[in-house]
Amino acid sequence: MVIKRGLLGWSNRKQVEKQSMSIFADEICVVTGAASGLGAAVTKSLVQLGAKVLALDVQDEAGEQMAAELGVQYAHCDVSQTRDWGKIVALLEELGTPKFVHLNAGIQIAPPDAPLEDYQFANMQLDRYRRMMGVNVDGVVFGLQALLPLLSSGAGVVVTSSLAGITPYAVDPLYAMSKHAVSGLVRSLAEPLADRGITINAICPGGIDTAIIPHDQRHPKAVFMTTEHVAGEVLELFTAEETGKTWAKVSQEKAAFIVRAPGDKSAANN
Repeated sequence: MVIKRGLLGWSNRKQVEKQSMSIFADEICVVTGAASGLGAAVTKSLVQLGAKVLALDVQDEAGEQMAAELGVQYAHCDVSQTRDWGKIVALLEELGTPKFVHLNAGIQIAPPDAPLEDYQFANMQLDRYRRMMGVNVDGVVFGLQALLPLLSSGAGVVVTSSLAGITPYAVDPLYAMSKHAVSGLVRSLAEPLADRGITINAICPGGIDTAIIPHDQRHPKAVFMTTEHVAGEVLELFTAEETGKTWAKVSQEKAAFIVRAPGDKSAANN
């Protein structure tokens, strides 16, 4: 058996929205990769539920425009750089203690307009590899290192991994490696964070209609989930009872479900 969740499965949507409003209203939330894609959708959803969002990205023009439109606070943050995280910690000392954190920033090994051959292990370019690992792995490690000391009991952390973080992904093996690292970290931090009353989970989506999808994968038969739909799953994981889990999201029609690590015998399959 697997645990499933998802906004589409909730029968009384008005009741759910009312409950979500009370959960997120006036809470400080931090979102990385917030200027576009899934991060932007999560930011918008949180604002609609009354949260105060600190949106982080390196796309300053898009981030500042979003801040003006949604009323969020935007800050430049290269998640691969500890000095930028130090500035975010200082900023949060002024804004207040965050309750929910979405470490979402991520890239693939090559830019989306590159041919698929560039994504293959044999064609790796060192600068691209280091940048991808900096964003996908260091960005999560440094983000947690900076933000976890600020969190209190009841806080929730969601990390964007990928379906490629729990299954093979031959299109971009190094991206898969980076996301497997993220999944392993989330699973391994569950126990020490539980002692502090903090949950951490990874959302592991398949194809989402975002800018990092290689152009050569956008063929007529390709089906991608919307960012708005996956954002709903992220919001649910902020307050999930489960922790240290990798939640696969394979399609828009199917709710997210846990893919357990070997040896995970936690009693959640009820």
